[in-house]
Amino acid sequence: MLRILVPLLVLLCAVPAAAQCLGDGVQLFPTPGAVIPTNTRFLLEGVGTARSQVAALVGKKLRLTSDKHVVEVKAQRGWESSLGRVTVILKVDGRLEPDTRYTLRVDELLPNVMVLNGRSTVLPEWRTGKGADGRAPRWLKRPAVSEGFLRRTAQGTTRFVRLNLSLREESPAYLVVKLEPRRPGPSVQHYVVPISNNTAFIGHEACSGTFAMEDGRSYRARIEAFDAAGQSAPPVPAVDFEAPADDSAQP
Repeated sequence: MLRILVPLLVLLCAVPAAAQCLGDGVQLFPTPGAVIPTNTRFLLEGVGTARSQVAALVGKKLRLTSDKHVVEVKAQRGWESSLGRVTVILKVDGRLEPDTRYTLRVDELLPNVMVLNGRSTVLPEWRTGKGADGRAPRWLKRPAVSEGFLRRTAQGTTRFVRLNLSLREESPAYLVVKLEPRRPGPSVQHYVVPISNNTAFIGHEACSGTFAMEDGRSYRARIEAFDAAGQSAPPVPAVDFEAPADDSAQP
């Protein structure tokens, strides 16, 4: 059974969202400020009150702009969590120019929205690299659950499990996770999880999150890995784990 991690300071470094609720706004993948390939597709996540605004973007177009180039990106249906988040895929209509700084004009369709991740700029920006990413990611270390974290506060419960993994990949990568209970119970959940420093977190903070989990319940996670260009890594076996539970509450 997974145990609660200590000390708390280590946990808060490992799971930044654990200290407080993330808030209302949007997050983007790749993280704003990153260097991206010219064939990148973007993920735009709505959190809290921005959830419905992001969901309503499906079928609409936003603009990526640089000093000399403008390209449209079309919002396509992605994934919806049961805990107040929704992610759409932004597919670029064409190819980005190499070695160019692009700005995503989220303000044109999402006025006054707050960007919750990346560098503190008014609008999210990225710089393209030398060209396209033509190689699909390859596993160097298959995903495995290493740790669990549970914290109860007046705001609610924060619960995460940590996945350790490693990919051979030229551009930023993310996971698409299908989470299902191993015994009859809650319905199957399907959502996207970013990878950072060979680590990904499945779970939720007090106000929202990617996946709902119950104390001590056994789960099976079916995991796919994708790079920023949308190319997938080879399939891997499912990962089984037990959700972190509050041992002090058990008889």
